[in-house]
Amino acid sequence: MSAAAWRWGAVAWPSFFAAGVATMVFFALVDPVELAAIAWPHLALSRELGYSLGFFGFWACTFGSSLFSALLLGHFLPPRRRGDDAT
Repeated sequence: MSAAAWRWGAVAWPSFFAAGVATMVFFALVDPVELAAIAWPHLALSRELGYSLGFFGFWACTFGSSLFSALLLGHFLPPRRRGDDAT
């Protein structure tokens, strides 16, 4: 496995699992059909589509958070060579 695939996997998989947990907790309390009726009264939304949109929304949020953490830690930057100046 290449280093780039490992880096992307290190961001994608934890965000996937976090989105799964967030989806389960959120939709244990909120019905997606009722939420859609409140937010978009003119739009008919199925329960399955609501769960899917919710999951991918949570995944986008947790992916962004994981990617931002990886960027701050420098995991997506090319490795520094000896003699590179820090300034």
